[in-house]
Amino acid sequence: MAEVRTGDSRYQADITWTTHGVPHISAPDWGSLGFGQGWACSRDHFPAIVDHVVKVRSERARHLGRGVGDQHLHTDLGYLALGMTAQAERMAAAQPPPIRDLVEGYAAGVNAWFAEHGRDGLPDWCRDATWIGPIEPLDLWRVYVDLAIMASGRNLVEYIGSAVPPGAAVSEPVPPPPPEPFTADPGLASNAWAFGRAASATGRGMVMANPHFPWWGEGRFWECHLRVPGELDIYGASLVGTPLVQMGFNRDVGWAHTFSRGSRFTVYKLDLADGRPTAYRYGDEVRDMKQSVLRVEVLGDDDEIGTIERTMFHSHHGPMLNLPMLGWSDAIGFTYRDANIANDRFFPQVLAMDTASGMDSFQDAIATHQGLPWVNTLAADREGRAWYVDASTTPNLTEEANAMFVDNLANDPITQLAYSLRVVLLDGSDPRFEWQDDPAAPEPGLLPFASLPQLERDDHLFNSNDPYWLPHADVQIPEHSPMCGLYHDRIAARSRINALLASGRGPVAPSGADGRMTADDVLASVLGNHSLLAELLLDDVLGRVGDAGVVEIDGRPADVGAAAEILAGWDRRFDIESVGAIVWRELVASFTEAQRTDAGPLFAEAYDPNDPVRTPRGLAPAPATGPDPLVVALGRAIHALTTAGVALDAPLGTVQYVARGGRRWPIHGGFEAEGIANVIAPVGTLARADLQPGPDLPDPVPGRTEVTGLRHGGYPAVYGVSFLMVLAYTDDGPEARGLLVYGQSADPASPHHSDQLEDFAAKRLRPLLIDADAIAAAALESRTVTG
Repeated sequence: MAEVRTGDSRYQADITWTTHGVPHISAPDWGSLGFGQGWACSRDHFPAIVDHVVKVRSERARHLGRGVGDQHLHTDLGYLALGMTAQAERMAAAQPPPIRDLVEGYAAGVNAWFAEHGRDGLPDWCRDATWIGPIEPLDLWRVYVDLAIMASGRNLVEYIGSAVPPGAAVSEPVPPPPPEPFTADPGLASNAWAFGRAASATGRGMVMANPHFPWWGEGRFWECHLRVPGELDIYGASLVGTPLVQMGFNRDVGWAHTFSRGSRFTVYKLDLADGRPTAYRYGDEVRDMKQSVLRVEVLGDDDEIGTIERTMFHSHHGPMLNLPMLGWSDAIGFTYRDANIANDRFFPQVLAMDTASGMDSFQDAIATHQGLPWVNTLAADREGRAWYVDASTTPNLTEEANAMFVDNLANDPITQLAYSLRVVLLDGSDPRFEWQDDPAAPEPGLLPFASLPQLERDDHLFNSNDPYWLPHADVQIPEHSPMCGLYHDRIAARSRINALLASGRGPVAPSGADGRMTADDVLASVLGNHSLLAELLLDDVLGRVGDAGVVEIDGRPADVGAAAEILAGWDRRFDIESVGAIVWRELVASFTEAQRTDAGPLFAEAYDPNDPVRTPRGLAPAPATGPDPLVVALGRAIHALTTAGVALDAPLGTVQYVARGGRRWPIHGGFEAEGIANVIAPVGTLARADLQPGPDLPDPVPGRTEVTGLRHGGYPAVYGVSFLMVLAYTDDGPEARGLLVYGQSADPASPHHSDQLEDFAAKRLRPLLIDADAIAAAALESRTVTG
């Protein structure tokens, strides 16, 4: 084992890399573990770590100028207005010693890697960047504040940084609105299943983790195995730049997360005082906004660094916003309150989960810390207990305020529009909409753990990003606060097929004794790529369109009959070799999300919240007069594929691909609209805020790229399944298989940049190694790092 020593070292960690570049890091203490993890992660992601640091330092404009549309300037000002440094200092001071040691060690490990490899060890795109350099522990704490607000303030930073009152000396341009919801994949997506003793072939717990996150830039997972003898032995995935493991397993309990549909912030509309746009009505009084002067260094066109100064304003709820289409007028302003901006409990929470000794201690860890920021959690242990909880930090409103909000959702178009963008809009001038303090909550204004939705079972549990109330194919959780998600709201087709697959009622029949699921069954189910909408509708669709022949759609001929023949031979899956999948994709995506989840032109029988897995169903009859919407949809699908230069009978893998290193990798999977568990998409809805260059994308197909992601030549994938894990507890301990589909490294020169894509295409998972002998047998490289 090679060693690098620098005198009397404070930190020392042993690292062994196995298949696909997965590091197994062992250290005698928490600081050394952080050092080893920071060093190993920097080998794969140093630019991403430093890029994130520079962003939350508010130094983008200093190195890159104001940016297009003043983006860098607004982002820098927005993070300053959020008080990232003060929040980071407060978070750091609140941590127990092991966490402080981990983060200090992590920062030292990042710097040690850079000191050893320098700029020559970096990818071409950032090798000469002025922002590249060492970091401090406080920088990481700023990053962790940013990660905590990933589902809240982080998405509003530009709107905060550009908010100036009407009549101000400087008029900031309004940042562009967020993109329209992607029809085929309208939100952040993940699947997770947990099985108890009654549903698992081993009679113990099983977990399937299938988070869907971006494949480029921030938000990537990184796989690792961490060990401190006698203290910690955990395998799983962490977000790049963070210590510990946020999703994975130890010898007693395993878990997965999905993005929660609950609300992590509220936007408030303020009625402004007459003639005073920086004062607002609140009940019977008028309040002046607080103001602060912020300064940002900016690189000018002459390569000189100057300073830009702005006066920023806060209501008692939080910072003011410059919302698209709404802005800040003389009469109305907008502000917001964040449930996670002061969340300093996240890493103590993760450490307690990583070291849990079974379901009791795992549940106690979450109940004690209440530090999960924006996720559902599904867990199972070696004794065969399975548990679902959405323990995310959630605003606490009164029953009256909740009822008023739900009524506004039904009757107020602006509230409806905001909620379609996952924003809860409230009246900030009405004291009835204040967050409520509860002594049992972890901090003022939040719901306490006892008020959050949860369910323990011994059979199956699942979540696919729809709200909390349906974690089981047959069992519902009673109604909770609408801030946890809307009760009995329509669910997506992906949730429906996940319910069927996890319950063993899907296309893959359980092969274990007494109808129990094996790990192989779970893997075959999640990667089966079966389309629920095809199973429900295809036969009847073919009966309607099969004899249509050549018809004129939108002024152009379309051979609907020939397309129907292709669909008739389709295997109803989205596998690499599936012929007809893309025709079905373009057909069903012609219908809106509302039409795919309720009665209308597609389904005959309406959605029933008392039978959510089986409804809506049945093909809607053809209209008595006028064009048949199915014929029109299929004709438009034909036109779209023809315009893109894609043959209707092209196997999916020839047109759905990942482009890396000058090579196209065929990839299976589908989208939300098709009712597929295994999500692979040509667009992601987690807005990127990093500098890493993305893939070169072909020209769009107008009217289709924003609907299905179709571009000239096909569907280049940039988002979807990331860390895939199937874990089963046996009498001999945990047995797990998995992949980090997009690879461990963001560096195109790394052998681990794309080496897992071929295995994923073949649906070939590798063992996730936690035992010392297995790790030693699979070792590809080892060294001791010190500093």
